[in-house]
Amino acid sequence: MSITVEAYTGGNEAAKQLEYEIYLEEGYIEANEYGVVLENEDYPDFIHFVASENGVPVGSLRLVTDPKPRHESIFRLASFTHFGIEDWARELLARADLASVVEVGTMVIRPGHRGGKAYAALFSKALEFCIMSGLRYAVSTVDAGFHDRLLRRGIPMRHMGEPEFYMGSETIPVMVDISELAQRVLAAQAAAGASAENARAMAS
Repeated sequence: MSITVEAYTGGNEAAKQLEYEIYLEEGYIEANEYGVVLENEDYPDFIHFVASENGVPVGSLRLVTDPKPRHESIFRLASFTHFGIEDWARELLARADLASVVEVGTMVIRPGHRGGKAYAALFSKALEFCIMSGLRYAVSTVDAGFHDRLLRRGIPMRHMGEPEFYMGSETIPVMVDISELAQRVLAAQAAAGASAENARAMAS
């Protein structure tokens, strides 16, 4: 089955429902009468990337593009206020043009699609958006288990503070240099292409 990814400015209702369902399943929230993740209701401006299989959402990712800080003069998402952010990160973000900094918000993937094409498709589409938009840094609070999977995939993350128990799991505040990430992705693609070419040459 093929995975397609579409981007929606301001959110997608089917993806919001998916967020609610997965947050419930993972125990991050309790059920509520509105059927939404209440913490996401007063959300800054964002792009919703939605991965679908046969028209059914199987994963989604929020990239916060709002240039106006809401918290501590540097953050748009309240999640960062739960962590002791180190001085170097605060100073870097205070100096940076916040229009060049994207905050990675809620990301969910259905259990049956984790570690597969949905993650790769969401990641590729979001990275393409960041590069085309001239963004410099991405910051996020990442579940520790997912953080380890990202490291194994070669994502260059720098810790902005110590892990804390947040939203039902140990979570780590991280920063990614987008240009460094793009270089790693291009290098990996070039290496994969060279390996494939060598394999074809040996088979011929």
